[in-house]
Amino acid sequence: MAYFDAASAAPLHPVARQALLASLDEGWADPARLYREGRRARLLLDAAREAMAECVGCRPDA
Repeated sequence: MAYFDAASAAPLHPVARQALLASLDEGWADPARLYREGRRARLLLDAAREAMAECVGCRPDA
């Protein structure tokens, strides 16, 4: 069974860790803003939503 919260006892998967670190480095800005960093954060957020939606079999906007 997969858990998507921080309360699970399993260590962070290396791919998930890499994605987390990349988001902290590149996606720190407010994704609702129009400046360059905000647009980059929005792209990262949308990509993460699409990836998770595909994993669980739902729409990214659900």
